Amino acid sequence: MSGSPEVLALPLLLAGQTVLLLAEAPELRARLEAAGAVVRQPAAYAAEALAGVALCLAPPGHPALQEAAARGVLASPVAVGARKAGRASLVGAGPGAADLLTVRAREALRSADVVLYDKLVGPEVLALARPGARLIDVGKRCGRHAMRQAAINALIARHARAGAHVVRLKGGDPFVFGRGGEELESLRAAGVDTEVVPGITASLAAAAGLGVPLTHRGVSRSLHFITAHGADDRLPEHDWQALARAGGTLAVYMGVRTLPLLAARLIGAGMAAGTPVVAVENASRDEERRIWATLGTVAEAAAGLEGPTLVLIGEVVGLAAAEAGEGRIAA
Repeated sequence: MSGSPEVLALPLLLAGQTVLLLAEAPELRARLEAAGAVVRQPAAYAAEALAGVALCLAPPGHPALQEAAARGVLASPVAVGARKAGRASLVGAGPGAADLLTVRAREALRSADVVLYDKLVGPEVLALARPGARLIDVGKRCGRHAMRQAAINALIARHARAGAHVVRLKGGDPFVFGRGGEELESLRAAGVDTEVVPGITASLAAAAGLGVPLTHRGVSRSLHFITAHGADDRLPEHDWQALARAGGTLAVYMGVRTLPLLAARLIGAGMAAGTPVVAVENASRDEERRIWATLGTVAEAAAGLEGPTLVLIGEVVGLAAAEAGEGRIAA
C-alpha cells in the first residue's frame, strides 16, 4: 500500500477529523487511527458518505474523488498492494528512569505506530516513542482501572490485525506481576506475531540504588518475589511459614495498603519483628523516597507513602542500612 506524499503527511493533521476510506488498506487505516482520525469505511459507497468528512481516500479513478472535490472535501487517490502484517511488542519500561530502558525497548518505541502504556510509565519514557505514534493510557493503579484487562487484550490485537506495530509498554518487566503472560496468551490465540522485551523490575532497581545485595553469601541465599495486592485490594494468601523459614530476602510488590497485615502475617509465622526492612517509593526516579524500619515498625513508618512502593525484607537490608548511616535498626 502506498499513497501520495501529501497523504503520507496528513496523519499529523487529522486528530479528531473524519476520514472516508474507500479502499481495502488496513495499514493506512491503522496509521490514520493511530493519528487520532475517525475512519469511516462503508461496504458500499454513496455520495451521502461524504457528509462531515475532512478527507476522502479512494483508489485512482473512483467517483468519490471527483465528488469530494466538488464539495470542497480534500481528496486523494491511494494505491493498494499487499497487506502489511501487524505485530505486537510487550515491552518492559523498567522502574521509571528513562535511562534504565534496554536498547531493544528504545528500538521498539521508535518503530511503534500505537503505544498502550501503564500509569507507572512516566513522560520521559513516553517521549521516546516515534513522533506521530498514537499513545493510549490503559493504566491500572490501586484499584482505579482505566480499562479492563480483556479490553486491553482486544485493543492490542485489533490494532495489530490492522497492520500496526503495537507496543504494550508496562512498568518494570512484563512478566513480573505485570499480566504480560495473559496478554501473550491472548495475542497468540488471536494469531498476532508477538515479541517480549524484558525490563528491569522494581526490586532490582531499588536494590541497586540502595546498595542492597538481594543475595549475599552467609546472609541470604534465596530471593522471593511476592505481591501484597490481590483481589479486592486484599492481601493474597501466601505460605507465610515457608517464607518466614526461608531466611532469604523478600521483595514485596504493591504492598503499601496491606503492609500492616503483611507484617503481622510474617511475624505470626515466626519471622523476627526486628528483621530489617526498607520501603522504596518511586525507585530510580528523582522523587524516590526511602523508609528504613523493621518488620515490627514498617507499617507505621511507611504510612505516608502513596506512590508505587517496593518493600525489601531481610538481613541484607541491615547491611545497606549500616552503610547508609542508619546503623542497626531498632525493633
